[in-house]
Amino acid sequence: RDRTQTEEARAMTQIDASAPPRKVQLEDIPVKPGMTKEELAVVFDVTDHPINERSAIKLDLYFNALAYANNQGLSLEKTSCILAIFKATHDKSMAERMTIEKSFGFFKLLALQSSVHRPPYSLGILNFAEMKDMTEYALSTYFRYYKLYQYAFTDLVRMDVRPAAPVLETPGASAFASLGVAYPKEEWAEKQKELAERAAEAKAREDEEEAAIEEAEREAMLKAEYEAAIPSEVTTKVEAALAASMVAMKEQLEERFAAQEQALLAKIAALGG
Repeated sequence: RDRTQTEEARAMTQIDASAPPRKVQLEDIPVKPGMTKEELAVVFDVTDHPINERSAIKLDLYFNALAYANNQGLSLEKTSCILAIFKATHDKSMAERMTIEKSFGFFKLLALQSSVHRPPYSLGILNFAEMKDMTEYALSTYFRYYKLYQYAFTDLVRMDVRPAAPVLETPGASAFASLGVAYPKEEWAEKQKELAERAAEAKAREDEEEAAIEEAEREAMLKAEYEAAIPSEVTTKVEAALAASMVAMKEQLEERFAAQEQALLAKIAALGG
């Protein structure tokens, strides 16, 4: 009987240990004290940053995150975790063209699973205060300029519009009838109507070409305004709900794991009784 109870308890423990791992596996970013920008470029495979604008933007993002972690006095393990969160968020957001809301939701998922210690579901590498500070840093840097990151990492499609003057064919001298031949009134009216229709078609083509030029100029103006714009809709909307959503999600995770642990302990106690 004791052997049976021991085997059942061991089986229950193994089932719990084989639960699904974290939803998103983060990379193990190798970091060391006093890491330079060029060393970081090698780690993130952006050594072409002097000639590649996208590589330069990513290197600035990761190096600034590294500087933030160093200023906060975080350990190498926590620094590596923060860099992995920023890299995973940026790569997925740009590859899937996420909206800013979906991108921030993915960032919160990574932050939570790295701050609540419930293996194998999550690992408590960062404490709650560090997670909150990191989130505020991300809001004031990456998500503040999220639309600019989208613009820089989205392939552009260019369309060249060239205006062309309408070509009117002039018939040769042989096309005209002899002056000695007179047209009947009805035939003359029909020819005048045909000429008027051709002129109207030429005018319509000219109007369409002018409209295409105006549309291209309007798109160029909108593009210039977009590039000069600084997104501001994130800070007010997200920061207001940040503290409440973080606390609520943390409490929900802790309650769920506590309930699972109590159920497991109750089953083991029942077997022991």
